[in-house]
Amino acid sequence: MIPVQADEAKLVALVRKGDQRAYTDLVVRHLPAIEVYAKRIVNDDTLAQDIAQDVMVVLWQRSGDFNPDKARLTTWLHRIAHNRCIDIMRKRQREVNWDASDSEYPVVESENATDLQPIDVALMRLPESQRTALVLTYYQNLSNRDVAEIMNSSVRAVESLLVRARGNLKKQLETQL
Repeated sequence: MIPVQADEAKLVALVRKGDQRAYTDLVVRHLPAIEVYAKRIVNDDTLAQDIAQDVMVVLWQRSGDFNPDKARLTTWLHRIAHNRCIDIMRKRQREVNWDASDSEYPVVESENATDLQPIDVALMRLPESQRTALVLTYYQNLSNRDVAEIMNSSVRAVESLLVRARGNLKKQLETQL
């Protein structure tokens, strides 16, 4: 059996040559995880789908930029998704309303705000870097090394973000429940 990483490197090489079957195989493998990641970061189903589709377009158009010796394909795709999410979050940051009674955390505005679980609300209130580290680690099951690569930081920085994020989540959930 061929290791997944070697298999994916071969598929990416085929995508570089315009092989649509190889591309479809990679999309089927990675689109759902990228969409879940984007949804957890931007908290918008439609926007998350758009981001995931954009990432798959980048895979088709810029497959030559992927280097299997430097990163796993999933790490490369999550990095692209991460950058798209960060761009969107920065644009949204200007539009965030701050609750005067709790100025430490932004008010979560969502079309489905009533459908959100307390953990989702608390997650959306985390600082961007803490939320990203948590989502990549616990929802996407990536290693701290992969998370560090996606976030362009060190493993120790990711570990520190996770400690702070868990503490902030605990504090927020205690006040919500």
